[in-house]
Amino acid sequence: MQTTDVLIIGAGISGLLCGSELQRAGKTVRVLDKGRGLGGRMATRRMAGGRLDHGAQFFTVRDGRLKAYADEWLAAGVIKEWYRHTPGDRDPAGHARYCGINGMTDAPKYLAQSLDVRTSEPVVELVRGLDGWIVLSQHGNRYGAKHLVITVPLPQALGLLHTSGLDYAGDQTEALRAVRYERGLATLAILDGPSGLAAPGALKLSEAPLTWIADNQKKGISPDVSAITIHADADFAEAHWDSPDGVRGAQMLEAAAPYLGAKVLEFSCHRWGFTLPINPWSEPYFQNAGLQLTLAGDAFGGARVEGAALSGIEAAAAVLDVTV
Repeated sequence: MQTTDVLIIGAGISGLLCGSELQRAGKTVRVLDKGRGLGGRMATRRMAGGRLDHGAQFFTVRDGRLKAYADEWLAAGVIKEWYRHTPGDRDPAGHARYCGINGMTDAPKYLAQSLDVRTSEPVVELVRGLDGWIVLSQHGNRYGAKHLVITVPLPQALGLLHTSGLDYAGDQTEALRAVRYERGLATLAILDGPSGLAAPGALKLSEAPLTWIADNQKKGISPDVSAITIHADADFAEAHWDSPDGVRGAQMLEAAAPYLGAKVLEFSCHRWGFTLPINPWSEPYFQNAGLQLTLAGDAFGGARVEGAALSGIEAAAAVLDVTV
């Protein structure tokens, strides 16, 4: 069995920043994720020679703790400023919108370089032993740790904790179970020429069924191919969760047609089972110090990427407070 001071389940921005903070404090850390990629909804994919961000589109920096990381990423050439709003009611400070040089996965990939991260490693069971936690993977691997941190979407985290048979949250269990997320649906399209979106290629919409259209070419991550990301609202995603791409994608493209300005060559849809937390937890993390267990992520930090990031950072500080 492979043992570390802390084991983190979830290689999204929350888990990776938590791991980075703990490792910098001298703890041995391992991160597991069931997926092949890193970053959770900070996701980028290739399609027909193009590159598209199909989850979170950017992140802002309002807190000095995240700014320290963002400054490091800027200096390393990992991220860039995509655009910023003129200060106003919507954004009084005019915060910059940052993205990766090659896509939103760039910052998570950069963090992972310094960590022991195991991808394609689905966790199926948690056991609390006398000396800490034992985590069993679908592939038969066993991992041990003094402290367990889980940063995956909260319903998934609670499902894993159920396998332990423990009363991990006492009278707060039902409140944790009550946290809900919206579902998300993205349509990714390749065009035969430039889109009709003005620079910087970002358009937020408030009329159903769409909430967002982005031109990944104007964004700078798909220089050679005109590639568009379209996000549906939660109602449309729910209604068309099981619809074929030819139905849901076609309807989203029809709604986006006035902004595209070019012919669609091909498209595909991507479903997000957990996007924005509807009623996030009131604190930046949940901890059972007696069990050496901490939960973090966007269910605790809120809808912004920065919220999930800060949840991971604060969770790390909480872990350090209760570990020797």
